[in-house]
Amino acid sequence: MKDFNHKDIENMEEKVGGKFESFDSYSEDDAQKVMDNQEKIEKIASNETLHKYLNDIKLYFQMLGDVFTGKYKKVPVGTIAAIVGTLLYVLSPIDFIPDFIPVVGYLDDAAMLAVCLNFTRFDVEEYKKSRKQLSA
Repeated sequence: MKDFNHKDIENMEEKVGGKFESFDSYSEDDAQKVMDNQEKIEKIASNETLHKYLNDIKLYFQMLGDVFTGKYKKVPVGTIAAIVGTLLYVLSPIDFIPDFIPVVGYLDDAAMLAVCLNFTRFDVEEYKKSRKQLSA
């Protein structure tokens, strides 16, 4: 499986229409769809191509859950939109490379996750610090 580097991430950002910085909103319906399909998304992410992102996806769900219940409020809307959009992309079987294509079907999903992880890195680290402080 390919590990994505900085150049790969820039190329994928160009292919999906620009940087994640352009995400500035998300719909409640999309957020609800993501939360309702947590188990399915985690199952998809347990495949051979995406399994290295499974823990990140689980952390995204914890973070979104805490944001949507008001337990954590320090996440910019753009970060939430990027996470919701990326998880919807993973959920969708028809995307840039359809998931039903053997071997390569999930490579675009992996690239999208890599781009999202790069974009949300700071906010995820802040969330982890906050969780650690609350549990101490």
